[in-house]
Amino acid sequence: MTAKPKRSAGRLRTTLVAVLTFALLATFVVRLADIQLVRAEALNAEADGRRGVAQTLFGTRGPVVDAEGTVLAESVDRWDLTVSPRYTRDLQPGIDGVDETRTVGDALVQIAQITGDDPRDLQAQIYAELERNPDSDYLLLASGLDVAQFEAVRDLDLPYVYLRLNPQRVYPSGSVAGNLVGFMGQSEALSGVERSEQECLAATDGSRVFDRSADGTPIPGSMVTRPAVDGGTVQLTIDADVQFQVQQLTAQYTAQLRARSGTSIIMRTDGTIVAVAESSTVDPNDPTATDARDRGSRAFTAAYEPGSIFKAFSFAAMLDLGLITPRDELTVPWTYTAPGVRVRDAQSHEPKQWTAAGILVNSSNSGMVRLAEQMDRGDYYDYLARFGFGERTAVDFAGEQPVPLRPADSLDAQTKLNVLFGQGIAATPIQLASAYQALANGGVHLPARLIAGCTDAEGVTTAPELGEGERVVGDTAARQTLEVLENVVTDYGYDTFPIEGYRIAAKTGTAQMAYEDGSGYDPSRMMISVAGVFPVDDPQFVVVTLFDSPQTIRTSGGAIPAFHDMVNLLIRHYDVPPSSTLPPEIPLEWTADQP
Repeated sequence: MTAKPKRSAGRLRTTLVAVLTFALLATFVVRLADIQLVRAEALNAEADGRRGVAQTLFGTRGPVVDAEGTVLAESVDRWDLTVSPRYTRDLQPGIDGVDETRTVGDALVQIAQITGDDPRDLQAQIYAELERNPDSDYLLLASGLDVAQFEAVRDLDLPYVYLRLNPQRVYPSGSVAGNLVGFMGQSEALSGVERSEQECLAATDGSRVFDRSADGTPIPGSMVTRPAVDGGTVQLTIDADVQFQVQQLTAQYTAQLRARSGTSIIMRTDGTIVAVAESSTVDPNDPTATDARDRGSRAFTAAYEPGSIFKAFSFAAMLDLGLITPRDELTVPWTYTAPGVRVRDAQSHEPKQWTAAGILVNSSNSGMVRLAEQMDRGDYYDYLARFGFGERTAVDFAGEQPVPLRPADSLDAQTKLNVLFGQGIAATPIQLASAYQALANGGVHLPARLIAGCTDAEGVTTAPELGEGERVVGDTAARQTLEVLENVVTDYGYDTFPIEGYRIAAKTGTAQMAYEDGSGYDPSRMMISVAGVFPVDDPQFVVVTLFDSPQTIRTSGGAIPAFHDMVNLLIRHYDVPPSSTLPPEIPLEWTADQP
């Protein structure tokens, strides 16, 4: 009889536990349903606003340096100042860790004192952003903050302000090699090496993700960082000191000649580029200050009919084919005529008794046509292709023009003659310099080279793959062509052409410029030029200088002083020793035997 109440009490407790457990489970189920079904969208939105903030970590774009390591382009540390408009609030003592209440207005006044902005403008930006989107979490208030500004803003310790590294591009050498280095736009490379070497220079951005509390404050220990990878270093082959001085000379003579523009190229006989100067040129720090047509490099992007400096390649090809020797004797009239064609020299003259060498030195158009009467134009165009005409150079400069060669069998009879002296065919200045490199290098054409290599963030250097050189003409043909061109320097009649003690080969040119619409030649525009190699007995440099539309001197003689000064500069800068041999005696004229 006494055990029965104990069993009843046990059942009561069991029942009570079961009921409570059921009630608790029911509460959890209801709560879970409320969270997952009823309030899911609102809670997710709230959670997104409080957690998982992602920020971009900008890598540093790599520098561009010259052959000696002089910095031509680099990135400096600058910071963007951003705010989270939805979390801007007055900070309270004892809650936000400040000594006294700091209003948003007070904070903006402090920020403005650091950045140089008007605090009212900053506040207006925040109000406008909140009006646009009350839940806005991002607004850029200031950019380009330097280290001192960064530290000052950081020390304000404002939970709704974020500072992110955003390196900016600067060009310490200004306009020196600006046409080659190029410049950046807001977010992309626009020209020059900056653009063509984007793969090496570009950084890989990283990221930083962290959680934050309801008031926007980052939660300690929640940060996950993926570091950025900096870009590589591009080293150029140019010499910044020589580049600067050649730019000065090009600008000086462009002004003296009152020319539309000037372009000069210095190249070593192994194809490496020492300088490419333009006048006018661009300062990449402020490219908009320069006319749009002067922001690139005409040396790579502007093609024109080269005129008489092209005759050196025709002469070398005929020598190599065995069609002529420098001493061949011809009687050269002022005008060459044949069915459907006519070629004239620049100035009228009685028939001249010139050797083949004399024809080249006196730059006779009709004489060149006489020399080439037996030359197959298909063979000739094969030589031009091996000289590098018809395709982009190995530099592959941004915007470089290939200027394709027309098939030889598609040329009309007149053009077949004109191409011998640089008309009816187009080339860029860099193609011309590269072709003269082949003559300077014993007839072997080597790829033009502007990029020495790319060194990545790990210190690994990769040189561009340029391919092997190609023989264009034999060593004898190349050497004889240069020996003939020495007489242009010594016999042209300009005291400023020769440099005592140095054997210099050069060819001058005066080319007509076509109208931009291709409707014919513009009588007001000429391209005057000189291209040459020195020292002939031990070739080291190719020098090409050109001036578009000169007004004071409109013949090739106007370009000779600039060429002379550039050669003289190279002699002094690189301590080039004088020639140790004398040039051979090559007759330019001949006299008929007396009966």
